[in-house]
Amino acid sequence: MMQRLMIQAEPELLERAKRRASERGVSVAQVVRDAMEHELGQADEERVPPPLTLIGAFSSKHGGLSRRASEDEYEPEPFR
Repeated sequence: MMQRLMIQAEPELLERAKRRASERGVSVAQVVRDAMEHELGQADEERVPPPLTLIGAFSSKHGGLSRRASEDEYEPEPFR
């Protein structure tokens, strides 16, 4: 069931919404619903970070691990 929502927006933003609605042949309410869906995603959709945002975000505090791994210096302990 749809619920009503009252928002406040700058006049220029409202004019842009009205123009977009007119271009698409839909109501301003539909444009706002679509924008909310785009911004918030579907309710059952898992939030996935944009690609590549985590690269370099963490530090192992052990320099050269990728180099050392390629040289097979690291041998993991066997699983017990």
